[in-house]
Amino acid sequence: MKKEVLTGLALFCAASCPAFADGMKTFGTVEQIMAEQNTFTVRGDDGHTYLFNVNEMTEMEKNGKWFDEDVTLTDLNTGDRVQVEYFADNPDYLIVDEVEIFPPKAKKPMKNKKKK
Repeated sequence: MKKEVLTGLALFCAASCPAFADGMKTFGTVEQIMAEQNTFTVRGDDGHTYLFNVNEMTEMEKNGKWFDEDVTLTDLNTGDRVQVEYFADNPDYLIVDEVEIFPPKAKKPMKNKKKK
């Protein structure tokens, strides 16, 4: 019961607090994972490096399948492509709302040009 009340309170705050209402989104590549600190860094497609923090409210999806409660931050791999929805109301790090994880970008094979 206590968990449901806390979850409801968090959802109410997320829906009604102005700081949470203005979530942001970025797409990029995972560069580093610090599971002990519940953080990871992403090199955004915009060239910026982002430090993200996950918590018990963070939702994660991989390859179109939602994670269950047993999945942890360690399921991320460096090189994974991610779309991260986050809140920028903490000055030290960005708080993750949702992460969608994609396989790493496949490197395009180099075409061999035959000389005539």
